[in-house]
Amino acid sequence: MLELSGHPGQNIFLSNVFIVVGGFLYSFFFRVRIESDHAIPDDGPVLILSKHWTLADVPLGKIAVTKDSGRHLWCVMKDSLAKPPFGWFLLRQGGIPINRTNPEKSKVDLLLARNVLHDGQMLCIYPEQTIVPNKMGRGRLPGFRFIVGKPKTPLAIGFRYTKRRFRRTLVDIKIGSPRAFTKGDDHAEFLHERMHEIARRSDMTYPHAQAKAGTEPLD
Repeated sequence: MLELSGHPGQNIFLSNVFIVVGGFLYSFFFRVRIESDHAIPDDGPVLILSKHWTLADVPLGKIAVTKDSGRHLWCVMKDSLAKPPFGWFLLRQGGIPINRTNPEKSKVDLLLARNVLHDGQMLCIYPEQTIVPNKMGRGRLPGFRFIVGKPKTPLAIGFRYTKRRFRRTLVDIKIGSPRAFTKGDDHAEFLHERMHEIARRSDMTYPHAQAKAGTEPLD
């Protein structure tokens, strides 16, 4: 059983309500096109590594992944989103608040994120750890290394937003296939490869060098 450590837990009913109501409301502002390999496993742990273009990535990505796989998504989010008046609702969606400025203060929540995967559920993180529109930010190794822990099956998602005059913003969401992370894989090299994949699926290039282990301590 998943140890929640004070988190209220994900509520599937509220998640379904959001997917229906949120999908309808967002359709007034965005025209979403989903391109998928249709390879998300029906069960078992899946770590989704997503491009972070704008705040809308979170709800649009959640809706897209659930429509594509039938599974409900937990997601790491910045801790300010957990505050009133809507914080309780985001937590019940499966939001896990993380203090990005001082991750050490979020050790319990980071452990929850890792336990979500160990419990065989699906979790989304944003390796850039902040919004980076129109280009690729650097993939941050410590969060990925801490959360992925033992071998898992991460997959990459790309986002691209195209603003159109007098029309809804076009959003292309490209969902990849799982890539096995094994005991023999190096965290830094694996994340670097996934960042290049995220960039390709977002119609961008990844200009950053591979992160070096130990340069951004967290765990």
